[in-house]
Amino acid sequence: ILIKQNVWMKIALKGNGQLRQRMSWALSQIINVTPTIFPGENECNMYLYDLYMKNALGNYKDLLREISYNPKMGEMMTTLGSHSVRYQYDMNRKTLWPDENYAREIMQLYTIGLHKLHRNGLPKLDRHGAVIHTYDTKKILLFAKVWTGFLRGPRRGNYKDKGTVTGS
Repeated sequence: ILIKQNVWMKIALKGNGQLRQRMSWALSQIINVTPTIFPGENECNMYLYDLYMKNALGNYKDLLREISYNPKMGEMMTTLGSHSVRYQYDMNRKTLWPDENYAREIMQLYTIGLHKLHRNGLPKLDRHGAVIHTYDTKKILLFAKVWTGFLRGPRRGNYKDKGTVTGS
């Protein structure tokens, strides 16, 4: 891992496309996906970095979409394996709500934030002087429905895996 970090550091500091490199790093600090430490998962980590590089000078919405559908984000934010209320009831005869973690994170950290703001960055207040929230629990529950039904597909084999169970 140290060698890969050294290669990345050399490219990031001295390679071509400095603006793209630095924007990729900055975006990876905002929409942070924890790299995996499991053997055989390095490709997934590199793919994540490629997503940041691809979208570094592009549209934030496109980056957020691609990162949101990435299996690593699904694992980290627990959308992977989250099911709708109907599915939970049909399978378990229990009323269980979808996982709210990513619904909350995407609104709070990656997009609209906790409070409505004026153009100067100060919070908007209601007529009683209380801060106006951008969303409530009802909106989180509605948004959580969108992030259900995701399952991890089978691992894609690499050339070096040819002939093994994962590479068939």
